[in-house]
Order: sequence, then structure tokens, then C-alpha cells
Amino acid sequence: MRIAIDASTISTQGGPRTYVLGLLEALLRIDRENEYIVFYNDPVHLGRFPAAREMVLPGKNPLTRLWREHVLLPLACKRERVDILHCPKSAIPYFAPCPVVVTLHDLIPIKHPETEKLAARIYWRLQIPIAARRSAFIITDSEHARQEIMADFRVAPEKIRAIMLGFDPAMIESRDAAAGAAVRGKYGLPADYILYVGTIQPRKNLDTLIEAFSLLKGKGAFAGKLVIVGRKGWLYDRLFSRIRELNLDGEVVFTGFVPDGELPFIYDGARVFVYLSLFEGFGLPPLEAMACGVPVITSNTTSLPEVVGDAGIAVPPMAVEEVAAALLRVLENEETATAMREQGRRRAKSFSWEAAARETLDIYKAVKSEE
Repeated sequence: MRIAIDASTISTQGGPRTYVLGLLEALLRIDRENEYIVFYNDPVHLGRFPAAREMVLPGKNPLTRLWREHVLLPLACKRERVDILHCPKSAIPYFAPCPVVVTLHDLIPIKHPETEKLAARIYWRLQIPIAARRSAFIITDSEHARQEIMADFRVAPEKIRAIMLGFDPAMIESRDAAAGAAVRGKYGLPADYILYVGTIQPRKNLDTLIEAFSLLKGKGAFAGKLVIVGRKGWLYDRLFSRIRELNLDGEVVFTGFVPDGELPFIYDGARVFVYLSLFEGFGLPPLEAMACGVPVITSNTTSLPEVVGDAGIAVPPMAVEEVAAALLRVLENEETATAMREQGRRRAKSFSWEAAARETLDIYKAVKSEE
């Protein structure tokens, strides 16, 4: 088969980028039978996957992106005689010359449009229904997302599968202590900190984390700091204002975006990892934290219980006092923290990009056989 994968999301930051990189690397490693064509939207990525044929189809801003997805992409598939096109970010061509497999990560942009910018709301309102209704097969990240997609778009159960994501194997490898200290020093991190990793945006619910952290500081229960790793998304001004109101300016460290290679060292230094997102299709950061042996506190909503299982502490995401109590439970009881580290590492071993790639490859073969 000639399998084409639209890898345009590697030009972004966050979960969709991690998904494409992890899946592609694993597919090219395990599959020696099929030919892969990788479509980028920026020539800077050429050479990233030398085992595949790489091509650039320009289009990064909202208008040129629509042209790329609905015109350039299907034309390229026709020209290259592609057998299967995989679109890993919830958007497919309206017409395609071959069967299309889509990864529809979640329905958050449609079910919770208030969490997106206006341009993104319009884009996804157009794209997600096309992807859900016109794809030959839908891959999604969790059983929670699968059930929502089937209900909202009347997708037949045999046409959609939940494939759990993997994580960078570097997360479980041994690391040099001096290198770790250097990375943490680069970002000005203290010796003792609570950690969050992810985009700074409303649905990540950092407001609750800030309030719970303030409770701990007010009681004198934690002398360390809160470290927030990730780029600024949108609607974050209120968060920064609240930090000032609570007199936490010197207690919260914002690192901005951290490269993949440095992230494991930042997980390593954390006493506990907290992820109180309101809505998730999967939730990669809690998985990465578990792989690195960090105790995890997370929301008890949407897909997150599927990821963390019984290895972490699940709390109602808006319950400030319950979040603070969970933090104290980990910070004040080393026996609890040690058990959570061990359980988290064991839990993480059940996830891998290779397993995700094998399931995805089975779907490609099944779709091709149905032609």
C-alpha cells in the first residue's frame, strides 16, 4: 500500500504534534511492507522522516489551510496514487481520491466552543462534521471520546476505534543527574515544586490549581513553588491577574514552551504533578508524568480516568479544597508518594507508540480490503 499521512500538525505545539511524531516514528520503524508519503505544510520539516517520501503542501494560516486540506491534499493523493490517506488532526478533504482514515481526537471544539478562539470555532464547526461523516474509518484517543462521536454523529461502532496514545521512550530511560540539574537551572526552577505541563488556556482549569496552591501557602503547608510549563494559549489574562491578587507572583514559575528533550528532566524534579483539565480527549501530560515516576493528581472527568486508572488521585476539577487535600496527602506522606510513583510507572508501561502504530496499521489494512 501507499499510505499518505498529513503531518502538518508538527508545525504546532502540544498534543496533536506529539501524536503525529510518535505515531509516524513507530509506523516507519515497524512497517517494512508499505510505502509512506508524509505531507508537511512547511519545508523546514523536510528530512525528519528519511524512511518516507516527504512532500510540502503549503498552507498554515486559516484560509490557506482550507485550500491545502480541500484542494492541494486530494490532488497530491491522486497524483501520487495513494491507497490510504490518514489525517491525524480531525480534518479531512471534502472529496478524496482514496479512502480516508481520520484521527478525531475529541469533540471539545464543538461541545465546548467557549474554550476556543473565534476563528478556531468556525474552522472546527466546519471540519469536524465532515471528518466524522465522510471518513472511511475514525480513530479516536479514548473510549469516552468514542462514545461521544458515535452519539453525536451516528457513527457505526465498527467504523470507529479508540486507540490509546503512547509517550516518548526517553521518559522511562535513566538520565544523567548533572544534566537534569542544568536543565532545571536553565529555567530557574526551585528544589521543591508542584508541576503542571500543558497549554495555558481556560479548559486546562489552572484557576483551580492556583486557588488550591494558595490555600497550601496560606496554611504554611508547602514551602516550594508551583511550576507551569507550556505556551500561552488564549484568555489567560485573568489567570495572571488572580496570581497577583493572591500575592503569588514570586511563588509561581512560568517556563514557557520546553523542548521535548528537556521535558523529562523537569518532570524528574517535581514532587507531584497536577492536571485539572475540564475536558480531554486523552491527556498526554499525566501519562508522561507517570512514566517519569511522578505522583499524579488529575480530574475525574472525560478521558482522564482511562489514562491514569488507579495509579493517581482523581478529584472533581473545580473542587479547590479537595485538590488542596490531595496535594497535602502526597506532599506530607512519603509512603503514599512512593506507592504512587511505583503504580504510575507500572501503569505507563501499558501504553506505547508501537502498540498504537500496530493497531493503526491493522485499520489501514482493513480499510484497504473493503474497497
